[in-house]
Amino acid sequence: MDCDYMVHVSSVDWPDEAERFEVVYEVYSIRKRHRIRIKTRVPEHDCRVDSMVDLWMGADFMEREVFDMMGIRFNNHPDLRRILMPDDYTEGYPLRKDFPVQGKGWRDTFDFLNDPN
Repeated sequence: MDCDYMVHVSSVDWPDEAERFEVVYEVYSIRKRHRIRIKTRVPEHDCRVDSMVDLWMGADFMEREVFDMMGIRFNNHPDLRRILMPDDYTEGYPLRKDFPVQGKGWRDTFDFLNDPN
């Protein structure tokens, strides 16, 4: 297949399905000019898939983003830690469909600069 470029890693939340989460990898062959999409599903109670970092180093930061936003863990990932949210963030996973659209309410407590009130 000669796929030498990791295009992206993403995830999909299917809240009404038994295997709720889908992890999607898209890889590309520069020489042959074709792409392959690889999908796998995992249930909510065991959100784990094997990391692809040992095959494509480009998956490193993308898998970390999926972990941070959806809570899916990648087995054998060399540095699986938050990449977008603060390290001490404990309010859930913002891209899951059960995360509140308005957030958890903590933004309402900020003082805004130049607020006329």
